[in-house]
Amino acid sequence: MKNMKTLMCGCVLLVAALCLGEVLEVLEAQTGQASRVGRKKTTQASKSRAKIGKSGKSGKSGKSGKSGKSGKSGKSGKSTRKTASTKAIDVKVQRFQESFVREAATLAKQYEEAGNLVKTRQMLELILKLSPEVKGVRAKIKQLDEEMLSANELEADVDTSKGWGQPVAAVFKGQAFRIQSAGDYRFVTSLSIGPSGFSEADTARDMAAGIRCGALIGVVVPAPEAGKKPKPGKPFLVGNGGTITPRETGLLFLKVNAPAGHKSNGRLKVRMTGNVRKP
Repeated sequence: MKNMKTLMCGCVLLVAALCLGEVLEVLEAQTGQASRVGRKKTTQASKSRAKIGKSGKSGKSGKSGKSGKSGKSGKSGKSTRKTASTKAIDVKVQRFQESFVREAATLAKQYEEAGNLVKTRQMLELILKLSPEVKGVRAKIKQLDEEMLSANELEADVDTSKGWGQPVAAVFKGQAFRIQSAGDYRFVTSLSIGPSGFSEADTARDMAAGIRCGALIGVVVPAPEAGKKPKPGKPFLVGNGGTITPRETGLLFLKVNAPAGHKSNGRLKVRMTGNVRKP
């Protein structure tokens, strides 16, 4: 009997222990859930604070945007900045131009009186560059050009049976001269040629390219460099004459445009004036 009581008490204690374990498990589960809920709320609260922080920063950037607009207004401020008056400077410039024109005109007159028409013309060109509106300067330059082209008369004969021969004048780069030619000659040749016509390869002895056969032509040969042979320029048409402005300073040679080996004969008279000198 006593043993039965002991056994029943053990069973009761076992059941109680089992029930207590279940209760503890439930309590732990509830506690864990509550902990997770708390952490979730804490995370949500942190996110909310982060959003609020970003919102604050965006508000600051908005202010910065306004600052950018004010920067634009700064640019407009530069464009609308008042320019200082230049009237005093303009007056000085005008006085300088007037003084320069007077001085240049005086120098041009002195050059003309000295007989140097080239430098006279140069001074007048300086006046035109600074003050194009000055009256009478262009007319004076035109007058000087005619005077220079009518001065320094030179005459020469061209032997059509020869090539370039001897130089007929010294000429100068950029300075015009006038030339007139007259006379007749006999163009004679019995050369055999092919379908390509007369050769134009050698300027010294062949025909000049692009110029009529038999026409009077000229070439300017610059002074040779030290130790080098003189290199002639490109031949040009003279014909009956005209005004020529050389591209180089050098000696002027004349001949008729005929192929090497021709048997032409006769002489042409040439008259030159302007910026020419005896060779």
